[in-house]
Amino acid sequence: MLNEFGYHVGQWDISRFRERPPQDSFTVFDLEWHLLPDVWPGNAIATKLFTSWLPYEEIDSFLEVGCGAGVTAVIAAMRGCSQVCALDINPAAADTARLNAMRHGVGDKVTALTSDLFSELDKDTTFDLIYWNSPFVEAPAGHDYRSQIDYAAFDSDYKVHGAFFAGLEQHMSKTTRVFLGFSETLGNPQRLHELAAESGFTASVYRKEEIALPADYAGPRTSDGEGEGPTSFVYVLYEFRRTAPNA
Repeated sequence: MLNEFGYHVGQWDISRFRERPPQDSFTVFDLEWHLLPDVWPGNAIATKLFTSWLPYEEIDSFLEVGCGAGVTAVIAAMRGCSQVCALDINPAAADTARLNAMRHGVGDKVTALTSDLFSELDKDTTFDLIYWNSPFVEAPAGHDYRSQIDYAAFDSDYKVHGAFFAGLEQHMSKTTRVFLGFSETLGNPQRLHELAAESGFTASVYRKEEIALPADYAGPRTSDGEGEGPTSFVYVLYEFRRTAPNA
């Protein structure tokens, strides 16, 4: 069943993004980053949490799906990963990730590609770690994707999530670790786990945190926008492991 509250919050957040003054940079992790138009800034709460939790020191090659401004991919390279690939369906996001890799001195380690999930990767190219801060807000089938930025937040009927799990296997070695950033408050965790299971994956919680709504939060409180509703958002970094071969 669609998480109506999450969908309303996603719509509110996208509206807030469209109404903000134009910006060409942002700050996160005490660093300045480039930002091209129609790219989500990489200083969102979820991005900061997930980026700080990933185990970069245990791996050498890193793949980020849906890289946005490239913050996580660049941090991976800065933390020692020698081979980093950043993918995004939004060409402006891939360009932004490339600019930020050069800005922070890791342009030789980071390859940024415009790609629909894994579409532009060479077949059977594998990585030590695959990560996706997914567009965890489930949208109905008729959702109007007005611009590229919508794809950073919404996934109609979780079709992209299903395709992600279906395409993982060809880019995994026997030791590849798979992480997915998610919100249990705003997403549909039941559907996520069902889709993972269909492709032979099961999840465990790697790390989890509950973040109180900011004092100036003005979005919906419940599915109908009224009442008390949640007082916080729960963010979780799942680690997915193979349990069976793909059907």
